[in-house]
Amino acid sequence: MPRNTEFASPNRPAPFAGHPHIRLVPNTVRGPLPFFNPTRARFHTVEEPRHAEPTVKGKPAVEVAVPQTTINWRARDNRKVLFTLGCAIFIACGLFAWLPLENARYNFPGDDIAVGVTSFIGATLFEVGAVLLVFEAYNENRAGCFGWALHQALSPNGKPSPSPEAGGTVARADRTKCQHHHQRIRRKREMRRRNGKSSLTDEEPEPDDDPTCLKQEWVWWPSWYDLKTHYFHEIGFMASIVLTLGATIFYITGICALPGIYDHFSLGLAQGLYWLTYLVGGVLFIVSALLYMLENQTAWWKPAPHLLGWHIGLWNLIGGVGWTLAAALGYCTSSGCDYQSQLSLIWASFAFWFGSMLTWYEALEKYPIERAGKNEAL
Repeated sequence: MPRNTEFASPNRPAPFAGHPHIRLVPNTVRGPLPFFNPTRARFHTVEEPRHAEPTVKGKPAVEVAVPQTTINWRARDNRKVLFTLGCAIFIACGLFAWLPLENARYNFPGDDIAVGVTSFIGATLFEVGAVLLVFEAYNENRAGCFGWALHQALSPNGKPSPSPEAGGTVARADRTKCQHHHQRIRRKREMRRRNGKSSLTDEEPEPDDDPTCLKQEWVWWPSWYDLKTHYFHEIGFMASIVLTLGATIFYITGICALPGIYDHFSLGLAQGLYWLTYLVGGVLFIVSALLYMLENQTAWWKPAPHLLGWHIGLWNLIGGVGWTLAAALGYCTSSGCDYQSQLSLIWASFAFWFGSMLTWYEALEKYPIERAGKNEAL
């Protein structure tokens, strides 16, 4: 059986495996490539939890009728990418280099130093961000979290009613049931405000943690067994590894751009070291973006424009193409090529920056839920 049609990694339970009220919908486990692990699945509720209070207090964030409630699990919900600051610095770097070529009046003393310094700082931020992304990829919450509370609301006569207009059964977002790190941080901040404290340590307890969510210790590097049986089959993990490799190679370009280094390069050394690492880094950024897009797709040939994560990968792909083009133009020695190379760096950095801003928005909520018969998450 293809690996992308079942949760087959040893010693790793399927999402929601410990939740008594959630069951996997048959034939919904899928991924875009058979060699990799599933990237999505659908679950449904089979029994409502019993609550001490029969009514929903306060205004719910989201309400839907929940007979046959369906939950989407997606692998991407476990990760974020944050390169906003590095992209902004590369935009500034491109402007420092391009504006004097566009108009001589923008040629200020110290432009060359500014280009080298901003290039190095931007490459450093990309390298740090990429390494942290790999750490996050194998420290993700592997079990999945429900993130919703089901309630049996009462009709005006005090009896349960299936009609959502009269009360009925409703589902509302319940952040206390989710163990993803962004929600854990949010809960800690809320507790800090309630307790009137200026800080909150990791040792302080969190309210109403869901015991069915898998908790794990932070690891700096997984075992070789875990890598072979699980992570090498994770599209998101491999995308992060490729991105980190690209950022590491590109970091050589950032170091070479420092003032006093590139100016002493011969043409052959510049093309064989500075521009080559620039080019290889850009190509690896393209591969990484393609893998992130595949992670959101149900098949390798089928785009997923209805998912925000797919658009994030698309904008990163545009950025990778732009950086690769900028590097390729570096092998041309005419002034027109230099002009287009620096211009490509600017619009490519804008594309990376826009993708990172979409990632901020994507990280706000992780509660996919559907009505039966619908194909899109609400």
